[in-house]
Amino acid sequence: MRKPIPLSPSEAVCLEALRSGADRPMRIALRARLNLWQTSQALAKLASLGLATTDGDRTWTSTPRGKRADVMIAPAVRRRGRKPTTGVVPGGSAARLVALLDRPRRGAELAALLGVTRQRVHQLIVGLSAFGLIRFADPNNATFVIALKDDASILLRPDHERVLSAFPETSATTLSRIAQVKQVCAEKIATVVESLRLAGLIEKTGTATQGDLFRLTAAGSAHWQRSTTARHADIPRPPFRSDRIHKVLSYLESQGPARTRDICRGLKLEPTSMNALMQYLKRKHAVRTQTDARLAPYDLTPDGREMLAAMKRAGLPRHSRSRSGGGARSKPSASRP
Repeated sequence: MRKPIPLSPSEAVCLEALRSGADRPMRIALRARLNLWQTSQALAKLASLGLATTDGDRTWTSTPRGKRADVMIAPAVRRRGRKPTTGVVPGGSAARLVALLDRPRRGAELAALLGVTRQRVHQLIVGLSAFGLIRFADPNNATFVIALKDDASILLRPDHERVLSAFPETSATTLSRIAQVKQVCAEKIATVVESLRLAGLIEKTGTATQGDLFRLTAAGSAHWQRSTTARHADIPRPPFRSDRIHKVLSYLESQGPARTRDICRGLKLEPTSMNALMQYLKRKHAVRTQTDARLAPYDLTPDGREMLAAMKRAGLPRHSRSRSGGGARSKPSASRP
């Protein structure tokens, strides 16, 4: 039976970080809650024991022996001299950095305020993370956005920041429009948008012909990471362009629930195809009935209100180009040139 390999606590947590997939010293340090110097010393020891290896480009992996070896925490060896400080808030530049985090900041901003390099800020951030004092938006880029641990601000990763910045200020848009302006696949955009929705920065407002509509919430519009100069996604085309549909939706918006015959009477429309039109709007989730009774009144759905609002924003309908109730373009006459 093989004896467990004795490791110090820092060496053991670094080996565990390597086994879990961390490969860069920064990622290993963050997962092990060590500073970069402690991490460097621990990795060097693991390498000397044949438990870890590096390709020379600051990328580390556990060796086959390191992946399967049993380890144990060796008893601490008492040494003369001053004991290392643990659990104490660091001073100097690190303390100044903490003092500057009255709000979330970027690494470049902190470097300028402290008068140090970005690399030095990076080292300070990793060290402060080991003390549990700060958090950051992106584990792969610790200097992107940093905040104090107890700061409740929502921190966005780079891809989340870019997507949030693509939303128009006041109008709703679709995921396909966001994907088009950001040149990112729709599946990835959908994942990011769902995260932003759960964070309360955007909300679903309805449905367009190209898909669900989303727009900024007040919190999303005011979020400090949202760029006001970034290119915004286009507003999708309204789902309907029919004069008659516009009249029906507007009537229900102003008058409230109404039966089909009341709509015909109020708008002075021919009842011939009104039933078919209302069924079409019901399939499109623009209207609904409270019951399945044949003469049950129709009412606007939230999606229907958003569809009507989209028609108004686009200046529709244009009466010279009105279409039939179902929105289909009429076929040209055979005698028409």
